[in-house]
Amino acid sequence: MAEVYVVGVGLHPFGRFPDSTFEDLTRVAVSSALEDAGISFSAIEAAFIGNVSSGLYDARRVIQQFGWTGIPITRLVQASASGSATFREAYLMVAHEVWQIALVVGFEKMEKGLLPGSVGAMTGRHHLDVLGLDAIPARVALEMKKRMERFGESPEMFAQVAVQASECAALNPNAHYRVRHSIQEVLQSRMISEPLTLYQCCPTSDGAAAVVLCNGVKARQYGMSRSVRVIGWAAGSPDYTDYVGGPGSDIGGDFKGQSLTRRLVRTAYERAGVGPEDIRVAQVHDPFTLASLVGVESLGLCQEGEVGEWFMAGKTHIHGKVAVNTDGGLLCKGHPLGASGVAQIAEVVRQLRGEASPRQVPGSPRVGLTHSSGAGMINIHIFQK
Repeated sequence: MAEVYVVGVGLHPFGRFPDSTFEDLTRVAVSSALEDAGISFSAIEAAFIGNVSSGLYDARRVIQQFGWTGIPITRLVQASASGSATFREAYLMVAHEVWQIALVVGFEKMEKGLLPGSVGAMTGRHHLDVLGLDAIPARVALEMKKRMERFGESPEMFAQVAVQASECAALNPNAHYRVRHSIQEVLQSRMISEPLTLYQCCPTSDGAAAVVLCNGVKARQYGMSRSVRVIGWAAGSPDYTDYVGGPGSDIGGDFKGQSLTRRLVRTAYERAGVGPEDIRVAQVHDPFTLASLVGVESLGLCQEGEVGEWFMAGKTHIHGKVAVNTDGGLLCKGHPLGASGVAQIAEVVRQLRGEASPRQVPGSPRVGLTHSSGAGMINIHIFQK
């Protein structure tokens, strides 16, 4: 397989943009990524789009606003992991030398309110959500209570995850929410499903992100000084041992070391030739505070049951042992479904380049990881400068 590098990244800020179309959002993200890579759109050989709720021809409209160059355009839908799944497929195509250079775009225009739960999404029986039988926050709240009982994690530990996210987002001009919160403000925000409060849930957002990938030959042509190499990956869907709260439920793990994330990350580390001790920057899927705790733990970055204390002690802070969600994560940066996985990659690339000021992780980090979940399916990528 050929070496694959990220040579350009771009974002449209996440938030509410009622007067902007998806073309407006993606135009900014793609233009920024091309400029960052120092290439023209005519050099792109294939485009990959991650998006959930757009129309049949919208992927073409995103790409062809830059020119009708005849390149293949592929759209993937994988709920919250649509962007990371799209990146995975582009990476594999370049690694197997189908194309030398590819463009990945994730975008979304979203409505306010709860997303449908997994059963409703699969069967069309959305009345289950209305009755509270498959509301995602309710399932998350139950898993929070399980962890509180099993590991003695306190409400303050979960709240600290949101506090850290707010501190990072306050330094990120592309974040949806840029207001710092205290632990008490998080705990006293509106109750969604006890003990889950409003500030422990991510917003639905508008936004777009783009990444330019190429092989080693092209990377040397465009300049290696800012190129970041993809060194490992893993992807998969749950098997019967992974189910906790029903279909698509990896968010709570099974507390026995057999969750999907735990299994996949071992493969990613093996392919990358690194271990969890080498990870300095991690973008972890965090639509709720619970997901940050479970994600950090399942990725092997700390021992089982220690993660709450890690957040409280600042070990996951920008200046901590492993910097987690340095851009504010889904919790505060926002969560436009198709864009989130691509934005995670953009943040890790900027961190490894040393270009993330004022939220730059000190000490010239060399290895970073992204972890993205959608519809119960997981995509993990590992990067090295």
